[in-house]
Amino acid sequence: MRDGLPHGAYEFQATLSSGTRPDCLIRLPNDERGLVVDAKFPLEAFTALKEALSDEDRRSAGARVRSDLGKHIKDISERYFLPGETQDLAVMFVPSESIYADLNEHFDDIVQRAYRARVIIVSPSLLMLAIQVMQSIVRDVKMREQAHVIQKEVRVLLDDVGRLRDRVVKLETHFRQAQDDVSGIATSADKITKRGDRIIALEFEDVPTAILPGARAAE
Repeated sequence: MRDGLPHGAYEFQATLSSGTRPDCLIRLPNDERGLVVDAKFPLEAFTALKEALSDEDRRSAGARVRSDLGKHIKDISERYFLPGETQDLAVMFVPSESIYADLNEHFDDIVQRAYRARVIIVSPSLLMLAIQVMQSIVRDVKMREQAHVIQKEVRVLLDDVGRLRDRVVKLETHFRQAQDDVSGIATSADKITKRGDRIIALEFEDVPTAILPGARAAE
């Protein structure tokens, strides 16, 4: 139960209005009625049946199995069926796959009696399968209950994605502008370098010095 169902979907030793306390009460979504699971299976008669050495012992143990299980089925149907409080079905847990197989193979009359009393006999594997089905029901109901919350969160997420896209576009624009600026600076630097190279490569011719007035007199 703890591994398969969320907290709050089940309760151990819950007290019913009649004062009875089933081993476990499973609460299904959108239903106030609990599903009773009884685990007080009478193992003593089956133990005696397996240990019987003679036909007489096996007949006696078989009669005890029918008596004990018949009484247990009657107790479940009388104690745990409360209109408006519990489901009109109850689960009787058999704690062994082999005992469950023997019960169905050799005591079909008891199985049919339980069915008529609306008591479902389950083995560990069948109980786990039932829990998985209940788990799916609980999950689906919670998803429907939280659908508006999920839709709201998706809208907020999409808004965040849109803002992120806008910022990426702006950042890309800045990078492109920076790249263009760097390219312009490199072009200007190339032009300046080429101009300097041409200036250095110039050859100046000798130009006669102008005779200034009074120069000859100085000679």
